[in-house]
Amino acid sequence: MKGSKQWLIAVAIIGVGLGSAVGVTSHAATTQQTFISKLKSPVKTVANQYKLYPSVMMAQAALESAWGTSQLTLQANNYFGIKGSYNGQSVSMETSEYDANGKLYTTSANFRKYPNAKASMTDNAKLLRNGLSYNTAYYSGTWRENAATYEAAANALTGTYATSPQYGASLISLIQQYDLASLDKKASTTTSSSSSAASSSSSASTVQPVTYATAKYYGASGTQTARLSSKYTSYRAYNHIKGTREKVTKTAWSKLKVGTGQLVYLNMRGVKKDPTTGKKTTWYRVTLSPAKSAKKYWVYRSALTLPTVKYTTGKATVKLSTTSGDYYNHVFNSPYLAKSQGALSQLTAKSYTADQQAVKTQDGVKSTWYRIGVAKAKYWVAADRTTASPQYDYVAYTKTTGTRTLSKKYTKYHVYNHVKKTHFNQQELKWPSQAKVGTKVTFDQIGTKPAYKTTWYRIQFSGDKTKYWVDARALN
Repeated sequence: MKGSKQWLIAVAIIGVGLGSAVGVTSHAATTQQTFISKLKSPVKTVANQYKLYPSVMMAQAALESAWGTSQLTLQANNYFGIKGSYNGQSVSMETSEYDANGKLYTTSANFRKYPNAKASMTDNAKLLRNGLSYNTAYYSGTWRENAATYEAAANALTGTYATSPQYGASLISLIQQYDLASLDKKASTTTSSSSSAASSSSSASTVQPVTYATAKYYGASGTQTARLSSKYTSYRAYNHIKGTREKVTKTAWSKLKVGTGQLVYLNMRGVKKDPTTGKKTTWYRVTLSPAKSAKKYWVYRSALTLPTVKYTTGKATVKLSTTSGDYYNHVFNSPYLAKSQGALSQLTAKSYTADQQAVKTQDGVKSTWYRIGVAKAKYWVAADRTTASPQYDYVAYTKTTGTRTLSKKYTKYHVYNHVKKTHFNQQELKWPSQAKVGTKVTFDQIGTKPAYKTTWYRIQFSGDKTKYWVDARALN
């Protein structure tokens, strides 16, 4: 969580909550429906009192309390993992939290103990309505007058209420799966007389909800960098992605005392979707130093010069030669940004099959990466002599020219763009239409594989610009 709030739910608690959301058993479904029925009244009462979305409040309570089964909820009626004490009451529990680099660590903390569920709902609603001491509008993106839909309100919690880049998406998934949007109906009506309805109508005519863009966030691990581009002054630095919530503030570059080519540090990527056109744009959260305390800014992609990555599809056996370092969901420091998926020491096999190769160029320096298959997942590993290296057959090449003819057995062999099993982008080609027994071909290079005692020729057919590698046994 962010700001002075300083609260996080234990990873174990969140994990149970997400698992329960799947609803694969009748028992789980009963637990979830019982939870919704039990909290329906306090959630609607409190959310409507503070002009928030009941559906979002219910989804948050479900997600962070593991559908009311977490120890924190059972012992303290604490549905949102709020730390501290409530009227002097608290309980101490262990919690797993993320540091600035996305690494987990375990610590003990005091969490507020409430007399009932409604008190927990009210405490959370007050936080969203009153914000933080230094910014009372910190959570204003969740207010119904600012969020036109529950989706917008849920997404406004990402990067503010919770650091998880998938937080808003998780809430929306729960709302849709359990039809929690039904809780939002008739939210503006009350038990009072027509004067209340008139007041509501008057409010609706004077307060027009603003439709904000939504954004999907992706976290990053370690120190990943870029440089300010030559066009950076055409853009601004913001405290949030522009247009995704109320009162986004901007900072002039002149105040930051930077220039073209300035090195910046990237710690999150956001993909913004325009609510009207559906157009998507990419943004990055940057700092001007690697220090954890450095102030964070959001900038549009064109304000940065990012490393370039060239991807090639192919196949190779990649041998891991070290257990130090990590493996990632993307090429490290690519425009996608990468998040560690674990330590290389967790990969117990010595060799893996790669289906993609990536050559990254950053500040003129090239590095190669391979995407390997681990069970049903795919991860990126660096390809260098200390981490991972592709296993190819050794070939001794000789430049020489001459002619040969196709043998009677030539159709038993295939032609390739490289000597077989020597390059990542190995391709099996088709014999050209003029290929027949006895057809004359020229060659300009010979390759020998000592380990297999086989010889290969790079041949060319008359009138065909393509050059093919073929086993010598296909030739006379």
